[in-house]
Amino acid sequence: MRVIRILGGTLVTALCLFIGFLLYLMVTDFQPEPVEVIPIWGTGNSLSPSKTEFSFLSWNVGYCGLGSGMDFFYEGGKRVRPEINEFKNYLGGVIHTLSGMDSVDFIFLQEADLHSKRSYFTNEVEEVSKCLPGYCSLFAKNYDTRFVPVPLTDPMGRVISGIASFNRFKPQKAERIDFGTRFPWPKQLVFLKRCFMVMRFKLGDGKDLVVINTHNSTFDKGGMLRKPELQKLHTFMMTEYARGNYVICGGDWNNNPRGFDPGYIHSGDRVKTVDPPLDTTFIPGWRFLFDPTMPTNRDVDMPYRKSETQTTIIDFFVVSPNIDVRMVKTISNRFAFSDHQPVYVKVHLNQKGI
Repeated sequence: MRVIRILGGTLVTALCLFIGFLLYLMVTDFQPEPVEVIPIWGTGNSLSPSKTEFSFLSWNVGYCGLGSGMDFFYEGGKRVRPEINEFKNYLGGVIHTLSGMDSVDFIFLQEADLHSKRSYFTNEVEEVSKCLPGYCSLFAKNYDTRFVPVPLTDPMGRVISGIASFNRFKPQKAERIDFGTRFPWPKQLVFLKRCFMVMRFKLGDGKDLVVINTHNSTFDKGGMLRKPELQKLHTFMMTEYARGNYVICGGDWNNNPRGFDPGYIHSGDRVKTVDPPLDTTFIPGWRFLFDPTMPTNRDVDMPYRKSETQTTIIDFFVVSPNIDVRMVKTISNRFAFSDHQPVYVKVHLNQKGI
């Protein structure tokens, strides 16, 4: 009887602790508004009304914790975070790469940490800002949880992360727009609240340049979350274009772009496709900008090994029909500092229309 009482008491204690933990996560749950104004740090330059050419770079930096030597438990690997020296190497590589991009007009980052155990509580947005003097910086939080309890033997713990933009020009307005997509409860308590960032710039012809940084969902079987996210982007972007504005959206879409063909990649990597494919009704007539010859993302079920690790293209830009394309290039670094590679584009605003 004593053993039964001890076991019963242990189970009750464990249940109480579990319920208490759930209540703690519920009370501290990050609940963003549908639309929030984003503060703008730094100065940036004034945008010349006559400027018509712009350059962009998009890079999911994987919180500077998913470089070539890293695998990740959530995607079939074993590790939770890199060792401190590995992290410093990945962070230093990201900083060095971006410091050489100081002529790019707009730099979009995804998975930039502010205060997370997985990145040794480093403010990565601040670190990037230091290497881009003269740029203004913006941050839209999409992940804020007090404690991620998995894996049980070495929990991820505290996470504050999001998407960040660094611009040579200061926008008139910047907003965080929530996708409104959530995983079922209670998983949503420790997962991301996805969003996209919108920045507006007034042009000389009276129209706006609408610049969007996005990071769409993954780990959603069958595109349960990605489909409504794409629909929300579709509606927003088409509305802006109907107003006569120039629209460019870039980031980590967690979807293959329209026109993606694994056979075009000649990097020597294994290549996979992402299901489900983009719906044909998504943003018809717009251009998808990506380098078809080079992967932008790798699986993290193992450290990166060329010809063994599966790769694909999920980082790209989409531009409205009144924007002409000058250059598209994936900057290959063999996934040295992140599980993604940066994508660079240069575009021209066609002020004569389509």
